[in-house]
Amino acid sequence: MTRAIGEAQRRIQAARGEVRGWRARAGDAARRIAEMDRRLAETRAEAAALAGRPEQAAQAVAALAAEAADARVADAAARDAERAGEAAAAAARLRQTQAIEALAVVREARATAAAEADHAARERTALSAQAGERFGGPAAVLPEKAGFAAAEVGPAADEGRAHDRLAAERERLGAVNLVAERELAEIEGERGRTVAERAELGEAVARLRQSIHSLNREGRQRLVAAFEAVDGHFRRLFTTLFAGGEAHLALIDADDPLEAGLEIMAQPPGKRLGSLTLLSGGEQALTAVALVFALFLTSPAPICVLDEVDAPLDDANIERFCDLLDRMAAETATRYLIVTHNAVTMSRMHRLFGVTMVERGVSQLVSVDLAAATRVVS
Repeated sequence: MTRAIGEAQRRIQAARGEVRGWRARAGDAARRIAEMDRRLAETRAEAAALAGRPEQAAQAVAALAAEAADARVADAAARDAERAGEAAAAAARLRQTQAIEALAVVREARATAAAEADHAARERTALSAQAGERFGGPAAVLPEKAGFAAAEVGPAADEGRAHDRLAAERERLGAVNLVAERELAEIEGERGRTVAERAELGEAVARLRQSIHSLNREGRQRLVAAFEAVDGHFRRLFTTLFAGGEAHLALIDADDPLEAGLEIMAQPPGKRLGSLTLLSGGEQALTAVALVFALFLTSPAPICVLDEVDAPLDDANIERFCDLLDRMAAETATRYLIVTHNAVTMSRMHRLFGVTMVERGVSQLVSVDLAAATRVVS
């Protein structure tokens, strides 16, 4: 019970404290309301005082705008007047410059004319003196003294210049060459010999060109005939070596046979027709052998040396190569020397030549006649 009473008293005290706080707040609120009422009255009074200011400001702005427009017009007029003044000043300066230049030209012309007049006066005095010394009288009486009209005589300066010019031309001509006629005859004779030699050289050049054309024509004919013969043999030998296929020779890069290059076109069995560079090493070797033998069939030679041509060939192709070699030896009078290390090729030869070393550092040439050895064995 006592605890409840104490708790109630504390609550009462707390409520009293809150009442005092609210009363204090109410006093502050009353003071603030009074302050706000005062400020509201002041604001209303100030608003009433400023009610007419916008119209005044608008009138002032309009007046200032009109003044600014007038100022812009005046500024544009002033700028136009300034540009006109500058143009007029530039024109005046140009006229002044032209006048100064014209004055300088006139002054220079005047000085030149004065110098020429002075020179003419001195020259006239000198000519008068010379005339008096050479012709015995002044220049004024010389026409009558010489017997022609004074109107036919030009100005003294022109006559003097003409005299000087003729004298200079005479000096340039030099002394009279008394042997000129003989020298002219010698030059004419030498010219005639030169013309004759030139004609002979022209004829020689024409004959030489004709000979060259004839040689070129005959060379083309012989080259084409030899090419066709070699091509025919090459086609046949290629087919024999490869047991089929086809090949031919072609002139390329120029229409003139004398300037054209040679291309070997080959088509072994089972392949496409193409250049020699597209074939394998063995095929290239057989093709080259066919071309060499075609050349020997066309124009045989006493000796043919084949160095290791069978190296890239297999056994079957070596047999074909040896068979063709036998045919070539029988059809032509050419002696074939074969440099080889292949046993099959060596077994098909008529005679073998080799080098053996019986002792260290001592080489000995060995020769074997296989045909005789075969007869002895048999």
